[in-house]
Amino acid sequence: MTVQTHRVGRLAIEVGFAFAVAMLGVGIIGFGVADAWVSNRIDASLRHHTAKYLGSLDGSGATDRAVAAKIVDWQRRKILSERTYLLFRKDGTPVAGRLDIAPPAPGFSNVEFLGGGTKYQSGRALATKLRSGSLFVIVQHSEAAASLNALLPQVVLSISMVALVMGVGATFLFAHLTASRLAETQSTADAIAAGDLSHRIPMDRLDGIFAVQAESLNRMLDRMEELVRAQRLFSSNLAHDLRTPLTRLRSLLARGVGHHDQNSSSLFENADRECLAIINIFDALLRLAEIETGRHPSNMASLALRPLIEDVVDTMEPVIADHGSRLELGRLDDVTISGDPDLINQLLVNLLENVATHTPSGTSAMLSLARDAGDAVITICDNGPGLPAADLARVTQAFQRGSASAKVRGSGLGLAIARAIARFHKGSLDLSNRWPGLEVRVHIPANDGIILPVDADSAAA
Repeated sequence: MTVQTHRVGRLAIEVGFAFAVAMLGVGIIGFGVADAWVSNRIDASLRHHTAKYLGSLDGSGATDRAVAAKIVDWQRRKILSERTYLLFRKDGTPVAGRLDIAPPAPGFSNVEFLGGGTKYQSGRALATKLRSGSLFVIVQHSEAAASLNALLPQVVLSISMVALVMGVGATFLFAHLTASRLAETQSTADAIAAGDLSHRIPMDRLDGIFAVQAESLNRMLDRMEELVRAQRLFSSNLAHDLRTPLTRLRSLLARGVGHHDQNSSSLFENADRECLAIINIFDALLRLAEIETGRHPSNMASLALRPLIEDVVDTMEPVIADHGSRLELGRLDDVTISGDPDLINQLLVNLLENVATHTPSGTSAMLSLARDAGDAVITICDNGPGLPAADLARVTQAFQRGSASAKVRGSGLGLAIARAIARFHKGSLDLSNRWPGLEVRVHIPANDGIILPVDADSAAA
């Protein structure tokens, strides 16, 4: 937590400094705009007063004497003014005006003069050449611009300091709020690291992107818990499920040792069958692991389900009939998915083998295919005894059987593999009782012939 606090502190300082620099830039730009505005206003004022002053002399003629007389009269009436009027002869000799400056060039220029003391002041001048060749000058004192320039350092410094304090404060506040919202995530992560896979991030105090992130993490934790639970179940049940055939195999081999009569062949045939059962269990476990982790070498293609289902039914109908049951085809829509033909075939065979193995003689089953809301829906329903409600979700896990099937030989992996295949194709497998009978529904997204890529991450999700 100490390291995290230091990182948050550095982040707050960096963001605050960046905010202060930005505000400093805003202050400088603002000053430049204000300075340009003041300068333009001064130039406009000089043009206005020049036109006004000379325009009043047009009737009598803007002679040097008339202009000089008006300047003297203006000086007598205006003791204090922000403007000063000057007149220079053609040779540059001053005629009227109380500022001691050299004749400026015609047009606008910046000048300096003694403002009633020993300190020089700045001004803006507009010089206009008269018909006589004399130079009429109006000088506008630049107190406003000078005051603005003098005020700039204090303003910029104040803005920078306020921006720095506000930026750092806002960043620390944001960091504190973010840390408080992430505290639940950190607490959950610590609990998961300690082995408590049931812990989840509370959603009641989160909103926005934090809620989206927490929801995504909770889904990930749900999947992790499911995988770990399946792994634990696999580890705990593997020895139990393999112990029975191994024990039978040992007994048969023990009986066969030292006996070489006509019964030896039968004994060793039974032993071979038990060995084959063990191999089949390991093969099924390997297949399940490959599918659930997305490592199965898939042959994804645009797959029409109807002909595939018809072929599987032709193959499995005699098998189910041998167990005294009956398989019928129901509604078959033309639906195309992006799928692996071998895996879909395995899914259908596993589901139909469950009908043959776990339903009593005389059971009728129906397999149908329909399109529903963009999904291909494969349904297998029977009129058997169904399953207890507690077994509906459990039997799709590895090594789990229904309570009524405890005495039936099998690996307990058929439904688990079928469910993994459905999830590999971004679909689902659901079981429900029909009273009477059981209904298995497999949903797989339909694509109307468009091949959708399946990656390992999405297959294992």
